[in-house]
Amino acid sequence: MTIDDRNIIWLDLFSFLTYQKKKKILNLFEKGKDIKSSFLSNKHIREILTDTEINKMSNMLDNHILDRYIDQFNRDNIIMITINDPRYPKLLLEISSPPLCLYCKGNIQLLNTLSIAVVGTRRPTDYGIVTTKQFVKELVQNDVTIVSGLAAGIDSIAHRTALENQGKTIAVLAGGLYHIYPASNQFLARKMTENNLILSENSPDVTPTTYYFPIRNRIIAGLSSGVLIPEASKKSGSLHTARYADDFNREIYAIPGKITSEMSKGTNLLIKQLKANIILSPDEILDALNINKNEKNCNIQLDIRDQSILNYIQTEKKTFQEIADFTHLSAGELNSILLELEMNGLVTKLANNSYIKS
Repeated sequence: MTIDDRNIIWLDLFSFLTYQKKKKILNLFEKGKDIKSSFLSNKHIREILTDTEINKMSNMLDNHILDRYIDQFNRDNIIMITINDPRYPKLLLEISSPPLCLYCKGNIQLLNTLSIAVVGTRRPTDYGIVTTKQFVKELVQNDVTIVSGLAAGIDSIAHRTALENQGKTIAVLAGGLYHIYPASNQFLARKMTENNLILSENSPDVTPTTYYFPIRNRIIAGLSSGVLIPEASKKSGSLHTARYADDFNREIYAIPGKITSEMSKGTNLLIKQLKANIILSPDEILDALNINKNEKNCNIQLDIRDQSILNYIQTEKKTFQEIADFTHLSAGELNSILLELEMNGLVTKLANNSYIKS
């Protein structure tokens, strides 16, 4: 690890430092020189920091303190990739404020793969759930990496669907890697570190606060070739991601929804304002990415009974009991059929034991 890398990691230990302040401090010192050795003697430091901030940082000038942090991160299998590192994602270097360091856990090779961000409301409707699963499944089956923010709702559905279909996915956290938010996604985060990736620009000890969420959205947009928003309200944080995508000249894809649905007002507005491409199928994104579709399920043979079930749940969800009443099948037989259809990606299971055609 170079001295320049150590300087960045040292600055990242102070959560009160904004990105702008870190950049200004780094610019005060020559490359290849330890900031800590002349931190207090540099007269320009007080033009950037308050006395309180300087005092806090002056208590951490000992190299042994930084070594202990770095050793702990290494023991926890956290990979530190600074902006000087050749492994740093190339797409992120194109944005106006690339993170100085990425703290990663998992498969860092995903950082430079073809990626699409999938973000949206934390309170998706059945429509949002179904469309997210449908699009993500098609994308990962065609070797597209899914980037999202591990939030409740659309984000979590996107990550889980990618995993369920043996796809690739990256989660960008608002806080540090030691603070998974929401806590209910801790198992999902651990699962992702096995073959996929979670990362943050914040040092692992940093607690997520409201301040960090909109800022991290620039990383989600920056890592991706485009941003897909299946469902979002007018106040959804995913619209921040869309704005960053627009600034970074990334494509924005929005799935239209009912004009009466609060959870589609954000996506519909993006389409109305011509900020987003109206998207009706995953094939349109694959075409935009110049990907020849992998026709994985085109040869699935359905009998009359299976087809009648799909027709029955074509336009609206039906409960297991409603499907049983329609087909006159036993619970055991129907459960077996629905499970097979679900595994083939033809139906989606929703809450309250309901099903709808994918």
